Amino acid sequence: MDDRALWYDILGVRPDASADDIRLAYLAKARLIEPARVSGAPSRVVTAVARAQALLDQARQVLGDPAARRRYDQEAFVRPSLADWLAPQPRPSRRLAIPDFRGLPVSLCLRGATRAGLRVEVVRLTEDPMPVEGLVVGQVPRPGERVRRSSTLTVEVWHPRASRAPGR
Repeated sequence: MDDRALWYDILGVRPDASADDIRLAYLAKARLIEPARVSGAPSRVVTAVARAQALLDQARQVLGDPAARRRYDQEAFVRPSLADWLAPQPRPSRRLAIPDFRGLPVSLCLRGATRAGLRVEVVRLTEDPMPVEGLVVGQVPRPGERVRRSSTLTVEVWHPRASRAPGR
């Protein structure tokens, strides 16, 4: 991933979102990972969902408080100066430590892995999933392992199951 996941990305809202939009996005995402949806799931799913809930809570805490949101926006969206853009850039290392993508929405994982120069293979774990974005619950190589850029990162993605109508 980037050095940081933007809280707006975690909630799936734009930086110009209203306080009400942020609240509604939080509620919608939290509803998808409520305990009833993960009951009986393997422990790695439960662990990833707990991490996702913690990230959602942090995002809501930062973006839900106007003063904290202003401070965050100032820090997160600092633009480099023209001199920084023109200065020689160090060549990126050929090897990198794999970030921990577990508990993140798959779109953030894909974006971060692609920026790092990794190829991504997605393994979907849920049969009959809801049509919502999945959550990364497992990955190979493991977080912290050092690999060559252009290596393949395999991520396991969990979705809440679509509820079935009675009698089906």
